[in-house]
Amino acid sequence: MERIKSELIIAAKLLDRLNELGGDELKGAYKLYSFFLEALEGEINLAYNILGMKDFKTAGTSVREAFDKARFNEYEEAMRLISEAISHVASSGQWAMQVLKDKGFL
Repeated sequence: MERIKSELIIAAKLLDRLNELGGDELKGAYKLYSFFLEALEGEINLAYNILGMKDFKTAGTSVREAFDKARFNEYEEAMRLISEAISHVASSGQWAMQVLKDKGFL
C-alpha cells in the first residue's frame, strides 16, 4: 500500500511537470507518463484483486480518469483525480493498520 501511495505521489509530481512542457517535448513526456500510469493502475488493480478493498478499485478508476484528463491537457482535474486516488489508498492503509493492531501484531 505504501508503495502504491508513493507511486501516486510521483504521478502527481510528474503531472505537475507536464504542464511546463510543450510541442514534441510534451508528446514524448506524455507518452512516458501514460506508460507509468498504466503500470500504476495495474498495481492498484492487483492490490484490489488480492485484498478486495473497494478503495483500491476506486483509486484505479481515478488513475484511469486522470490519464484521460491529462491527455486533453486538463491538468487541474487530473491532479484532483490523482489526489483522490492517494486519499483512497491512504484510507486502505489505515484500515489494514487497525486490523493488525486488533490482531495484536502491532
